Amino acid sequence: MVIGFSGLGDSPVSANGKATLISTQEQGPYRFEVSILPSRAVVNNTHLSLRIIELSSEVTLTEGSVNISATGPGQGTNFGPIVADNNVLPQFFETTLPFDAPGVWQVSINASTELGEETIQLSLDVREGRPINLILVAAIAVAVIAVGIWTFDRIKAGIRRRKARA
Repeated sequence: MVIGFSGLGDSPVSANGKATLISTQEQGPYRFEVSILPSRAVVNNTHLSLRIIELSSEVTLTEGSVNISATGPGQGTNFGPIVADNNVLPQFFETTLPFDAPGVWQVSINASTELGEETIQLSLDVREGRPINLILVAAIAVAVIAVGIWTFDRIKAGIRRRKARA
């Protein structure tokens, strides 16, 4: 038995797999495409992906450095600079943002390449992460129990058949 889950419905534009494109900004010689996963920024679990495109040639830049810092909604809620690297996919500079509180965060992304250094700013409304979907957990538990009962019944039926032949 295979159990699957598919989130159907309206899905936002994706830039890097399932990451949601949240901002496109032109600054200096660059176009910055900022994406996050999940589709809304959440405490302790927001992955940021940045694609840097040279405006004049529309070429995605793969060489350079990206640093990200942010200031949160309360005193003492800030981080950075942290490095976003492109070790996995050269066209995307990626990191996980360590938001530690819900609220509006001011995020600063600084990119430096052979074309120069530029910084963009964006605001992210960070929310608490969603709890585990209890309906999905219940459905999986019911499926596991059903498979267990079916297996137990098959084993008992085999034992009864062997006893009947003997």
